[in-house]
Order: sequence, then C-alpha cells, then structure tokens
Amino acid sequence: MKNLKIFLLILCINFSITSASALEGQIEFDSVYIDYSILKEKQYIINGDNYLKKAENTKISKTKIQQEFNYRQALGSYITATEINPETVVTYGKIGYIYHKLGEYTLARSNFDHGLNLQRNNPYVSYLYAGFYFDNQDFNKAIKYYKIAQKNNYPNKYSLYYNIGETNEKLGDLVRAKHFYSMAYALKPSDKLKAKMRSIDTLQYGKSQYYMRKKPYYYND
Repeated sequence: MKNLKIFLLILCINFSITSASALEGQIEFDSVYIDYSILKEKQYIINGDNYLKKAENTKISKTKIQQEFNYRQALGSYITATEINPETVVTYGKIGYIYHKLGEYTLARSNFDHGLNLQRNNPYVSYLYAGFYFDNQDFNKAIKYYKIAQKNNYPNKYSLYYNIGETNEKLGDLVRAKHFYSMAYALKPSDKLKAKMRSIDTLQYGKSQYYMRKKPYYYND
C-alpha cells in the first residue's frame, strides 16, 4: 500500500502539479488522497535539485520546451517538499526562483516573501529575491536584498560580490561597483572582471549623475 501511494504521487507530480502554487492551499490530485506523513522531504528536494540542474544545463535542456519541462518537474518536487514540511525555508526560495524563470512573477514574489516570513534575512532566499528584482530592473530593491545576503553570510562570495558590483554599476554608483568587482576579482581573477574595472577607471565617475545627486560612500572592508 505504501509503495502504491508513492507511485501515485509521482504520477501526479509529473502530470498534474505544474500549475500549482506552494502558497495556494492544499494541492489537489483529483480524488487521490496523499498521506504526506509517509513521505520523506529530503528525497523530493534532491529530486527537485536534479531537475533544476537539468533545466539550467543547456546541453540537456536544448530547447525552451525541454527547459520548461525540467523547471516544472523541479517545481512539483519542491512543492511536495513544502507539503511534507511547511517550514522548509530555502525550498520556498527555489520555488520563487523557478516561477521567476517561468515568468510567473506574482507567484515568484509570494513564495520569496513567504520564505522570508518564515526566516527573516535568510541569505539564500534574499540572494534569489535580489536576482528577481535585478532582472525586473528594480535595482534599488536588488541592492537591498543582496546586502541582506551579504550580512547573513551567503556562501558564494564571488557571485554575490560580482552581482552587487553589477547592480551598483546599473545604478551609476561606480565607486561601489569597482569596489565589489575588485573583491570578486580577488576571489576569482578573470579578463572579464579586469576589463570591467578598467572601463570604470576610464570614466570620470566622480562627476557622474549619481555623485551629483549623492555624496559618495566608501567601504572600509
């Protein structure tokens, strides 16, 4: 009986769950009753992670259809994980990220917000939320959440510093942009970063529109 229930659940995830939201109440699988107490959250998170990697690997997801399929398979597994354990904070961040990639922005925001309501200042969810705002060109909010991720020790320092630098560059704050590009370069030198810093050096950024509006702030770290 236990194996039958798990089998039915997998079928439902593959064919029924893709339009469901983790924040829209209990997931309906037609008339099939699912006892989440018999399931293991970890196995669904691992399954979701595997599909997410496939979705973002262009050698595997060669077409947009293949990519969306893998995103939605990951989404189904993550949503099931939240049904098993509604307090799984990082999983809500992953759900928000996938909805972001699928262009379903309201669902993305609701899941990011829910994750941060469960654990304020979670660095992983904050980092993903910052990326959401960056892609939607709300750079001030992107900086806000990147700073939260930084203050709470988001582990991938290179990506964090690079993204903070790029966001500051978008805002016209070239002093901060160069500062964070330099920090990223110290961790992982590259010609791309070197070119970015040289490009900033050629500009009279002290006279830029940003600094005409605002006194520069220099980091001490």
